[in-house]
Amino acid sequence: MVEIRKIFFAMMVLILGCSYALPTHTTAKATTEMYVHAKNDIVLRAEPKQNAKKLGTIKNHSKVTVISSAKGWSYVQAGKCKGYVYTSALSKKNPKSASTTVTGGLAPKAGLILTYAPSFLKEEKETFTVEKEDEYTYLYNKKSSLYPDLSNFTYIEDGRRLLMGVSSSDHIFINVPYPLKQGATIIDSSLMFEEQKVLVESITKTVTLKAGTFKNVVVLRYPSGSRVYFAKGIGILKTTDGNGKIFTELVSVKEGN
Repeated sequence: MVEIRKIFFAMMVLILGCSYALPTHTTAKATTEMYVHAKNDIVLRAEPKQNAKKLGTIKNHSKVTVISSAKGWSYVQAGKCKGYVYTSALSKKNPKSASTTVTGGLAPKAGLILTYAPSFLKEEKETFTVEKEDEYTYLYNKKSSLYPDLSNFTYIEDGRRLLMGVSSSDHIFINVPYPLKQGATIIDSSLMFEEQKVLVESITKTVTLKAGTFKNVVVLRYPSGSRVYFAKGIGILKTTDGNGKIFTELVSVKEGN
């Protein structure tokens, strides 16, 4: 009978998809509901040790039941599985996960001074001041030898689309519809005679450049493998080809006088 019970127990563990872990400290009488609040999903372990057997992962921002805590570790139940996680990865507050949809705000804010190297159409460094007028956002290179009073590039955000290209021309770099939903495929109509299917690869990416670190970056991936990175209130951070080579990169962002 004892052997039958052992076999039955082993089968139940496999069915539940979780290895059994015995707590090494006293289980509290009262449990606490908490949330995972970390940079990424966290590891559930069989023992309160850094290199202990991995039982699975717990999704970031998900709810867990804390059975007991001691010495920086918490014994928790997540779904049907029990195991140990770092106590520092838990919070009593329900963290709000980042939105998976962007509906606007990717054009630069007025008054910014943006420096790119390489720039949009030049290999060398180029600095622009940002001015806005209704749905139009203009980038001016004040040191331009030709027509310094005319804008060099224009963003258009009218609630329906995001467009960016050379001012007063048909040379358009980006023309995509809002909203931008992570994982969705959208149509870019910037090419005069051809539409392109573009993947909204991410809207939560963190990107570090010479200009600084930017969170919740929108990444658009084109059929060729090239990518365009946008930050809210900043505009284009960088563009890369299918091999990751940088074509355009923001190296400085400042507030104007």
